[in-house]
Amino acid sequence: MTDHPRIPLAGVIGHPIAHSRSPALHGYWLKRYGLKGHYIPMDVAPQDLSEIIRVLPRMGFVGVNITIPHKEAILHIADIITDRAALIGAANTLIFRKDGKIHADNTDGSGFIANLRQNAPHWEPGAGPAAILGAGGCGPRPLWRH
Repeated sequence: MTDHPRIPLAGVIGHPIAHSRSPALHGYWLKRYGLKGHYIPMDVAPQDLSEIIRVLPRMGFVGVNITIPHKEAILHIADIITDRAALIGAANTLIFRKDGKIHADNTDGSGFIANLRQNAPHWEPGAGPAAILGAGGCGPRPLWRH
């Protein structure tokens, strides 16, 4: 029997999930760079989260993004939690490792800071209050320009 390599699967888990722009965004990059893989939206109810997360690696998933309302709860399921996920108190990224462990991370903070550095390089955190407007991680480009 020949061992055929699987096409990698990834996705986003939330409840609800139909509003997520992640599948369109990740689907674009997979196609643009000719990468094999699929990015699948999954509506998972809170009471089913642990069971679903544990079966995904057996189905060929290499990782998933996590969105509302599961970002905090996922920390109770993961085997390994990065310092930044622990500090923030939530995870938005899971990696299913080859050793069977579930690795939780949070890229929200670093993504937000990178966006600020790119689009508002003269922003000073001590200058006063700020407001954040947006549609999550896949929202439109920033409204500010210098």
